[in-house]
Amino acid sequence: MAIEQTMPAMSPTMTEGTIVSWKVKKGDTVKSGQVMAEIQTDKAVVEWECLDAGIVAEILIPVNTLAKVNQVAAIFTKKAGEDITEALAAAKKKNAELEGGDAPVKSEESANESEKVATVATSETKGKRTEEPQATPTPAPAASSSTSASTGAKPLPRGRRVSPVAARVAAQHALDLSQITGTGPDGRIIRRDVDAALKAGTAKANGGGGSSKPAAPKLKVLRADGTAETKVAMSNMRQIIGKRLHEAKSTIPHFYVTESIDAGALVALREQVNLLDGVKVTVNDFLVRASALALRAHPKVNATFHGTSIKQYDSADISVAVAIPDGLITPIVKGAHAKSVRQIGDEVRSLAKKAVDGKLQPAEFQGGSFTISNLGMFGISEFVAIINPPQVAILAVAGIKDEPVVRGGAVVAGKVLRVTLSADHRAVDGADAAAFLKTLRELLENPATLLV
Repeated sequence: MAIEQTMPAMSPTMTEGTIVSWKVKKGDTVKSGQVMAEIQTDKAVVEWECLDAGIVAEILIPVNTLAKVNQVAAIFTKKAGEDITEALAAAKKKNAELEGGDAPVKSEESANESEKVATVATSETKGKRTEEPQATPTPAPAASSSTSASTGAKPLPRGRRVSPVAARVAAQHALDLSQITGTGPDGRIIRRDVDAALKAGTAKANGGGGSSKPAAPKLKVLRADGTAETKVAMSNMRQIIGKRLHEAKSTIPHFYVTESIDAGALVALREQVNLLDGVKVTVNDFLVRASALALRAHPKVNATFHGTSIKQYDSADISVAVAIPDGLITPIVKGAHAKSVRQIGDEVRSLAKKAVDGKLQPAEFQGGSFTISNLGMFGISEFVAIINPPQVAILAVAGIKDEPVVRGGAVVAGKVLRVTLSADHRAVDGADAAAFLKTLRELLENPATLLV
């Protein structure tokens, strides 16, 4: 008896995915609940657990191949040696129909994978997982990447592969990657290989006598003329993000409300809190806490839109946009209104680390009632963000600027933070958005209230 193993929908928005690794091979006996593959969805790398036990008779979708949901990825049998000729032909026909006439083929990006220099801002997972976008420690909706050569590590010979986390650590410690033997899939150098080289004191790019401290960054704003044009294939995640954002911007009637906040007291309070031994909180942690309290006071903003109905939430489950090379991912701080600033900070950092390690579970980044996108670390004055449907609002947070402010009728030196709320006019009116930002401003300008 042949059993089709079809590409599952690992998230509500997933229509296609990439098999980044198979954990089983032809001839293996697989138990129900066993992880048999890892799939790159539009959000993250997710483990695919087998529902039907059996023997792997054929794998139809190879590694690094983009396939649509419900295409047959593998065929199992109940007994070894069973004839699967008919089942195999039917599966190939089904795959071709779902693909629109062509069977799944490797994307241009996948085909060139072995010749690409791994970037610093792509992560490894579980020591063996195929590359997963790395989240930056500080939430933000965008990030840039650089090659290991640009950060100090000696580049690998053409054809060899390295996980970007390993490349980043090697660059920080001036290690020669060509002297490190990879133990990851297909000989890829991963974090544990670099850690082993560090412990052994080998693979120093300068022969072992140099400092492991990375060189100070230099501004590189000029480049030589004559650089060849390059064509970069879009990853599955980048394509899907583009599609979702296009749909959101095209179909949601966005409007924007900006508020300027006197952040002097907020900055001072944060500095005082961080004087406590073992405590480290960021401005973003205060923003999440303040937004959660404001959302509870203004439930029309703490909502999702569903065509003919609007669902308002009691709990403030805040999605925090975290930058990754191909886009962003939004892990969720659930029940943020009931958590302290310190708890929120610890949770955000834990979720960011999970994103780096590729261990975010779908429940940790799917859903949410509101999103915060923070570009403050780049020092920009203000920006607007695109709503993450079905949510009805997103808060864009800029940097804190030294600007004159009026206090007690006098102009004095101060610190100003600008935030912009993008709202869905189908669910939120201008007065609702303004009232929410007014409450948010009052909380942030009196930050001691956030510690209660």
